[in-house]
Amino acid sequence: MLSFAEFDTLVEPVLVRRGCDSVAGGDCHGGGIQGTFRLSPPGAKNAQLDYDQSSLQVSISPRTASRLLTKPLAVAAGGTPHGGGEFFSTTSDPDYQAILKWINDGVVQ
Repeated sequence: MLSFAEFDTLVEPVLVRRGCDSVAGGDCHGGGIQGTFRLSPPGAKNAQLDYDQSSLQVSISPRTASRLLTKPLAVAAGGTPHGGGEFFSTTSDPDYQAILKWINDGVVQ
């Protein structure tokens, strides 16, 4: 079970800091359905919606194959192409590690 509390303290700040909830240019996930991952927009944050949507992007095995990790990761580092660009150049990026921690902590059960 993925922790909502841990999502709220570890993952939601990463999504906001990286602009994933932005509607700028229509390329991001805020306020509208862009692919299969929708986040609440900055002016109307809904942490439960963001948690639910983020949880759908998590793979149990292998955990590192979770779209929440691979889409923003540089292709050269094992990521997959992402229309919003690369946010993590390596898997050692602190934001990547925060999301991975949330996934690992929830999947360990």
